[in-house]
Amino acid sequence: MKLTLVVATDKNFGIGLNGDMLFYISDDLKKFKALTMNNIVIMGRRTFEALPNSKELPNRTNIVLTRNKLDLKEGIAVSSIDELKNKLEEINPNKEKEEFLIGGGNLVNTLWNYIDKAIITIADKEYKEVDTHIPNLLEDKNFEIVSESEEFFDNKNQLKYKFYEFKRRV
Repeated sequence: MKLTLVVATDKNFGIGLNGDMLFYISDDLKKFKALTMNNIVIMGRRTFEALPNSKELPNRTNIVLTRNKLDLKEGIAVSSIDELKNKLEEINPNKEKEEFLIGGGNLVNTLWNYIDKAIITIADKEYKEVDTHIPNLLEDKNFEIVSESEEFFDNKNQLKYKFYEFKRRV
């Protein structure tokens, strides 16, 4: 199992507060949609519940890792990492679709060793109220930067941000 992590973080790699993202940048959301469309998205229960109307993301295979019973219309609920691996092998045996891990923080930390690539939007801002972090990829010796965008400015949130792509070192 080789996963691609896709998240938006503040400068300290904070990703959330009270089950929600710290900020919403329109260009980041468009990039997320373009990347994940027609692929597989893997998330924890709280991330699923934070989606609009707690509904699966359209035109993607949604997999939720949870110990709780979930009523998914089209998505798949799994209760363990082994069940997740088996389900991915069943639905994506030839790895034709990319397998994206989209949160939350607990699941990212649990599946950290399976993350092969990371596409991260990093805001140049430190949020004071954050309850969910991921490891700092800029300081992780197991990852290297493959690409870094120019700096952009989001008027709505009044913050600067960049898109990064990281790859796990071999």
